[in-house]
Amino acid sequence: MKTYIVILTFLFLLSGVSAQVRLSGKVTDQKQMPLGGANIFLQGSYDGASTDSLGNFSFKTGLKGIQYLSATFIGYKPILRKLDLDSTKTIVLNFVLEETGGQSNEVMINAGAFEASDEKKAVMLRLFDIATTPSAQGDIFGALGSLPGVQKVGEDGRVFVRGGEGYETKTFMDGMLVETPYLSRMPDMPTRGRYSPMLFSGTLFSTGAYSAEYGQALSSIVDMKTNAPETEDKSSVSIMSVGIMGSTSKCWKNSSLSLSGDYVTSGLSNKINKQQVDWIKSPVGIDGTVMYRQKTGKTGMYKFFGTFNNSTSGMIYPNTQTGEKQNILLNGSNVYLNNTYNNMLGEKWMIKSGLVWNYDNQKFDLDNDQVVTNQKMIQAKFGFINFINDQTELKFGADWVNYSYEQKIRMNGNFRLPFSNNQLSGFAEMEYKLTKKFATRLGARIENSSLLNQTTFVPRFSGAYKTGNHSQVSLACGQFYQNPEEDYLKFAPQLKAEKADHLVMTWQYQTELRTFRVEGYLKKYSDLVKFTKPLAYDPLDYSNTGSGHAEGIDFFWRDKETFKSTDYWISYSWINARRNYKDYPSAAIPGYVSEHNLSVVYKRFFEKLHTFAAVTYSFASSRPYHDPNFSGFMNSKTNPYNDISLSLTYLLKCFGKPAVLHLMVNNLAGFNNVFGYNFTNTPNAAGYYESTPIKSPFVRQTILLISIML
Repeated sequence: MKTYIVILTFLFLLSGVSAQVRLSGKVTDQKQMPLGGANIFLQGSYDGASTDSLGNFSFKTGLKGIQYLSATFIGYKPILRKLDLDSTKTIVLNFVLEETGGQSNEVMINAGAFEASDEKKAVMLRLFDIATTPSAQGDIFGALGSLPGVQKVGEDGRVFVRGGEGYETKTFMDGMLVETPYLSRMPDMPTRGRYSPMLFSGTLFSTGAYSAEYGQALSSIVDMKTNAPETEDKSSVSIMSVGIMGSTSKCWKNSSLSLSGDYVTSGLSNKINKQQVDWIKSPVGIDGTVMYRQKTGKTGMYKFFGTFNNSTSGMIYPNTQTGEKQNILLNGSNVYLNNTYNNMLGEKWMIKSGLVWNYDNQKFDLDNDQVVTNQKMIQAKFGFINFINDQTELKFGADWVNYSYEQKIRMNGNFRLPFSNNQLSGFAEMEYKLTKKFATRLGARIENSSLLNQTTFVPRFSGAYKTGNHSQVSLACGQFYQNPEEDYLKFAPQLKAEKADHLVMTWQYQTELRTFRVEGYLKKYSDLVKFTKPLAYDPLDYSNTGSGHAEGIDFFWRDKETFKSTDYWISYSWINARRNYKDYPSAAIPGYVSEHNLSVVYKRFFEKLHTFAAVTYSFASSRPYHDPNFSGFMNSKTNPYNDISLSLTYLLKCFGKPAVLHLMVNNLAGFNNVFGYNFTNTPNAAGYYESTPIKSPFVRQTILLISIML
């Protein structure tokens, strides 16, 4: 498990806390009237803030050198200021905006979206938040688990949103698809994301009713925004108890190149922490990343992101279906290449384009059997934005995805299960601000699948009304399609796309330092895949006759103002979900759904002690599972899930260099969390179906180490 990522994130972020620059000031009109809700941000980054009701703003940035600060407000001409962030630690400046006759105090559509880096909206989870949430272990997807609407599915590791399975959340990078965003995983073992949060300036997380620009996701989308060009040359080497990592960045006038690589092994960590897994080969991973950024002209930006990953591991798996222990060896390799180009075409038009190639190979050796899976994906995308006037914005474009899948099975013979698909999609979306308090967004998407021989038309609508200086209510609805999983399509390519209808209503109160959000939603599923028994070879055993629904309410409260040097947030979700799909004999609560989910995250920096402390408490109510020893379906429940995770980080100097002494403890109280049970296919001599509990790979995980910047 790549827990080293969080250590490096602490090193790079916390060692730079003292070097941050605070920018503050006021924004007014020509009559010296304050402009509340104006956007102030550093161009090429996601550092910024919105002004309060008195027009005041204040934020910190870790950027260096010459930067450009932008002040924008609907109905007023934008202003750009050139700043030297190396000259001082505090910058105070005021903006006087000139009115253009447009609307002011704009409303922003935000139903269903938590954003970590959108210059139009307040920040929910920044890079620093992701890195310093103890339960996340430095994983982007782990940090999203502390937000409302996300289920606690500890044996999987993917993001399960509002009654949807993990595959229903799609991941994008700079708007481009990431087909395999998670590391390869062993049975009943949690996975994690492939990418360090250090590579991204922020993450858009939409829990429902997302933009028509995105498709093929029944529940939600995660769009990771890669970093802007580096501003200075730098290199580092880190030696840790879990491996070694090195990185270097070279900057030129209009471009930058960053390289990084690491070797990670959990052998020592597995010996220190009590394991609930019988490893025969401790997980080992090798990663390499390259990021190139090139500014073109005054407004253009070309980005290239490439990464390679290889991981190996082995375990003795208690296969309850056969009643025997099974040796499983895993070798996984992944390559992802992402090219994007954005530029302004005059004053009114903007182009956004991209090209992606993704390859993934997974090889499982199961005693004398073997399963090898290859996935290849190519995506090309073009999009345009037309800023028609201050009130109207039109977005449209198209993307093409070529996907090929092949699985080779050596088990009582040799089998090959291939298929390929060309997915061609087009989208259009217009946002129109009717008044200074009311805005609408109407969009549609059309998708065609060559494999399914199906074309779908997908309408979507959003509306928002500003109820006060810091509050608004939003409504969003739409239809969402997604092709069935590969495990079904490899047997039954005649299946059709699964469908979900979303309705989301949000009320949000938000200032620079506080956010309160209440969001209710309704989801209706149709055309879900059903079959008589898992892994059936007969295509006729599969159909699109499944259905389901989910409804619930989410609460989110974040406060950086009440307590000194403290940031905390509380999220709670209630959900009611039923499904009749797969081999379910009737509609039931899926085994991954908990009715109640609660997360409390508390962080504080003790300046005199040079120490950053963070603690996370997570709770999830019981989850259902099917026990064949009793009558009925989904007739039993697990115990509630509890977790307390802690991290302490001490900043110091070592050999004259910035260093970090870090302690992280997951499941501090040692809760015996059980996520479900695996039952034998046949009863024993006493007529009882024996079972094995599904647990976390460790009882308690502790990491203590020191990292030094060279």
